[in-house]
Amino acid sequence: MYMRTIYTTLLAFLITTTAVSAQDLNTEPAEEKKVISLTPVGTPKIKFEENEWDFGTIRQGEKVTHVFKFVNDGSAPLVIAHVSTPCGCTAPKWSYDSIAPSDTGEIVVSFNSAHKMGPQTKTLKVTYNSEFSPDLITIKGKVIPNVPEEHDPHEGHDHE
Repeated sequence: MYMRTIYTTLLAFLITTTAVSAQDLNTEPAEEKKVISLTPVGTPKIKFEENEWDFGTIRQGEKVTHVFKFVNDGSAPLVIAHVSTPCGCTAPKWSYDSIAPSDTGEIVVSFNSAHKMGPQTKTLKVTYNSEFSPDLITIKGKVIPNVPEEHDPHEGHDHE
């Protein structure tokens, strides 16, 4: 089996060398030679307007949303396969449609601050059809207690 692998590798090398030598014998002018590529033509690349969003101060129980806009900065159609979240408090929505090069798309990220308190940072992993995948986007904010506004018991009454 080992010898067969060596022979196969040697044969592939000889065929490649012969093909390259035959191309060198071509007498066509250089500008007319055709190049054949065995690599894929184009790769999608996601480029976000911003990779991080700070909601600032959020009252506990409040639901907030941000839209992460992006462009396909690559040279092939981009398809987002999955957006993973660190917990159930974060919910992404995105289109499963193909996004052509130079076209734009968006990922809508919602955060539910119920049962959360203090500084919060949530990083989402965006997986798509490229060697550059995945990309990360982050939301953050500070959750404060949802204390009802105090009502002045004297408000609205005339005091003489």
